[in-house]
Amino acid sequence: MKIAIPSYKRATEILTINTLIKYNVPLSCIYLFVADETEKSLYSENISNEIQIIVGVVGISAIRNFITDYFDEGKIIICMDDDIKDFIVLEKPLLQVLEESIAYLEKSPYQLIGFPPTANPFFLHNETGYKEGLYFCVGVFFIVKNDKSFKVENRLTDFQISLMSYEKYGAVIRCSDIMFKTKYWGKNGLEEERKRIGYYKYYSDVCKIQYKYSKYLTATTKKVSLYDYPLPSLLMTKTQKENVIQRNVIQLAPINPKLFDCILHMLNSISLDKKHAHIQGISNSGRYRKNFGEHRSNLYGYIENREGILKQYNHKEKIDLSRHTKKRPDIWDELKRIGDIICPFPYSSCYICQNTVAGKHRDKSNVGMSCILSIGDYTGCNLVIENKIYDARYKPIVFNGSLIEHWNTDNLVGDKYSLIFYNILKNE
Repeated sequence: MKIAIPSYKRATEILTINTLIKYNVPLSCIYLFVADETEKSLYSENISNEIQIIVGVVGISAIRNFITDYFDEGKIIICMDDDIKDFIVLEKPLLQVLEESIAYLEKSPYQLIGFPPTANPFFLHNETGYKEGLYFCVGVFFIVKNDKSFKVENRLTDFQISLMSYEKYGAVIRCSDIMFKTKYWGKNGLEEERKRIGYYKYYSDVCKIQYKYSKYLTATTKKVSLYDYPLPSLLMTKTQKENVIQRNVIQLAPINPKLFDCILHMLNSISLDKKHAHIQGISNSGRYRKNFGEHRSNLYGYIENREGILKQYNHKEKIDLSRHTKKRPDIWDELKRIGDIICPFPYSSCYICQNTVAGKHRDKSNVGMSCILSIGDYTGCNLVIENKIYDARYKPIVFNGSLIEHWNTDNLVGDKYSLIFYNILKNE
């Protein structure tokens, strides 16, 4: 039996080790992964020398990948975080359940065993034993048949581990014979990194995982005392594999409006270009867009050299920065800061509309997905996609605007800016 425990800044009290001692788990089974030699020295002073201490790396995702590389391919590893207060063992001793789970996984075509994400037996409805399907595996405690091809990309390791395993092996195993008690977002430990990286980096990580696994995940929020705005969170669908539907529209979690204070100040200090209303059958002078009423808009970032755009400025390059970007690079810099947080895919450009009530249209020049979000003091003018109404006010929405027809409801009150991040470059 091999138990891998990553730990950070908890040398004086590792709750999980104390809990394992309580349940008579041999200390020689424990592999403790720490950040550096200094941490190793501190831990060595406070724990039994029967425990193997391995110097790894700093960071939740980095240490998960380090552990994967450390053990042999196919080796079964019991992974635990360092803050498990207790186990709730329903019918069998803890060691027996762990040994049975290892034996079950050795014979199974699947790769991952998780445990119920609750410490209350009531929610198990008297279920025990093993089930196989689409289950969320909490990163605090799981058993894995080591697969070195699995590398997590950011701090939401539990969702990535669960869904990588599900997609490659066809199911995740849920064992209902054990539950565990822990305190999420506790002091020090691996959760310390979430405090260090801050709200916006964590938000970006959530968006990228939701985007990558959108057919399994929906966004929600949770209140965490560290931050003054609810933190983004994810929920896994309850549907089984054959019923999972790829979503055409991905609604990301609400984001703290304070992120946009600077760009609102910038936009309120300039006048966006005025575009005339498009009237069917009437020749329009000046710039306009089909099915749009009179509105204001500017394009920042890169623009494609096509008829009527760069050609009129005698540019010969295939792509170039827009004239607004060259005139106000500070606005583009601020838009990139925002886009790198809310946009879960690579983008080249950002189109800004002010008080625009768009008619039915497609963004034919965009390549792939678009990420749209609206800011400002306004109500109404919601986004309609495939006849479903979405509220994009400080709630990013991702969809393929070049393929899917979309428009706005005609009930705007107040002052609204829409930010649309998209790509003009095809993947080579």
